[in-house]
Amino acid sequence: MISSRKGGSVRRVLLLCLAVVTAVLTSTGAAPAAPAAARVSAASATLAGYPVWAHFSNPTAGRDYTIINELQRLIDGAPAGSTVRGAIHSLSVDSVADALLRAQSRGVTVLALLDGKNATSTDPAITTVKQLANNQFCSNSGGGRGCISTSPDGDMHTKLFTFTSTTDPNGVARADVVWFDSSNLTYATGPDAFNNAITVYGDAALAAGLNANFTDMWNRRHYSGNDYYDSASGRGYYQAAAADAYASPEGAGQTDTIVTRLNDLTPDADCRLRVGMASVTTGRPQLVNQVIRYRSAGCKVWMVIGSNADGGIAMSQSVYNQLLDAGVAIRRKDKVHDKFFATYGRYGTAYQYRVYTGSQNWTQDALGENDEIFVKMAPETGSTHPLYDAYYTHFNDAYNTGVTCSKSNFPCS
Repeated sequence: MISSRKGGSVRRVLLLCLAVVTAVLTSTGAAPAAPAAARVSAASATLAGYPVWAHFSNPTAGRDYTIINELQRLIDGAPAGSTVRGAIHSLSVDSVADALLRAQSRGVTVLALLDGKNATSTDPAITTVKQLANNQFCSNSGGGRGCISTSPDGDMHTKLFTFTSTTDPNGVARADVVWFDSSNLTYATGPDAFNNAITVYGDAALAAGLNANFTDMWNRRHYSGNDYYDSASGRGYYQAAAADAYASPEGAGQTDTIVTRLNDLTPDADCRLRVGMASVTTGRPQLVNQVIRYRSAGCKVWMVIGSNADGGIAMSQSVYNQLLDAGVAIRRKDKVHDKFFATYGRYGTAYQYRVYTGSQNWTQDALGENDEIFVKMAPETGSTHPLYDAYYTHFNDAYNTGVTCSKSNFPCS
């Protein structure tokens, strides 16, 4: 079943059209009707006056380089004298490393920051990155591989690039460009998986905030109680026009950044929540309770969740049962590596369409152990909402061919 796009008396029906192979959305209108088997590859929108592009990988027809190719295009577009900063959780795609080295060779300042697990890798991509004048592999005294995180179990899980200057997909020169995504720069969790990426052009405040986060990681700034995110001081909290960004780790017993964002919406019968997530565990009970609260208020909720190493759903059974009991529609889909959710609902007095994305899974380590970013995109309203529509279609690309979950078939296999 294809889930409906929004609530109220209006229900969009997606039409079957076998001739459609790839749906490419632009800012000129809403998403076209698409079949269950259709793919969305890219979309453009204007949020708060800034150009925004989304790119997606869908492995249904094989390895999908859409996101990797776009990142390489951005790197190759950086002119001499500009600066490229990249935070990389894992790397084995040679062409990305080659693009970074090419950029350095033509006079771009390149800073590459990697999770510490990559330091001992003999992969050719890592060998290439080590040729960069500015490269670091993070670790901490507790044995963790995070940059800011002091947890022995922490990772640098952020997937982020910033560019002082590059070009957009139309070839227009742009300054203050930021790129963030769910994809690793490896094959298994990159082009061989469902992933999403967003690029924001020209929002200087957003670029400054994410560059500040990068600098804190680069300088390995640690904080008592592993409590980096602090909205009161602005540390790890970056407000801008096109998007707001929130950086982990956050100290134990503090707020949950995603729960707080979901609190912004008042759920009702017209509300819609779609979650595309690699993993959901028991470690964030407030988040699970928030989804249940949405359902209790009449909001319709769909989730498509990735598979674990055993081929079952990457969701704890207690959470699985709670959500199904609340009426959440859950499907398992192999190779889902996304970390996003999309909402339609009432924010204050107005109904809005919103996309939330970044590197955070719905797990405890994503909130309290790892270096991560979570991003709230600016809202879309009215009849045209191309960014939301693209994520809606990307969600259905996985959900509509997933395994329907029930309490009787756990682990949804």
